[in-house]
Amino acid sequence: MIPRGAALFGILGLVPFLALASLAQWQPAAPVLAALSEGDWLLLHYATVILCFMSGVLWGFATRAEGTEAAMAYALAVLPALFAAIALLPLHGYRVEALMAGFAGLLVLDFWFWNEGLAPLWWMRFRALLSIVVLASLGAAL
Repeated sequence: MIPRGAALFGILGLVPFLALASLAQWQPAAPVLAALSEGDWLLLHYATVILCFMSGVLWGFATRAEGTEAAMAYALAVLPALFAAIALLPLHGYRVEALMAGFAGLLVLDFWFWNEGLAPLWWMRFRALLSIVVLASLGAAL
């Protein structure tokens, strides 16, 4: 069973994704919101912050590993943050798609940590549900 606190904060973390996805679909009349939603700026930055946060979560799981598995776990744990930094580079126009790929890749990493016994038993069920909403929210900006 997913712990109540994790479920609560996971769901609360989805609220900005859903709200910002709605801004991506319907341009607001308020000038401040219109400026923040232009080019999906706020959605992209929130997604980047969350991808980096999840890198830290994986780092926490890596602390449970030992030996060569620990080296692999730490290396994999930093990938989402590195990917997030590259996704926002102004050198390409595929920021939303890149972040979607980052969150899909994160789900693969979640599975690896879970499969290695480094993440809790409930982790994949929880992450799969959250990832569906995140990917749909980012997809609204396409």
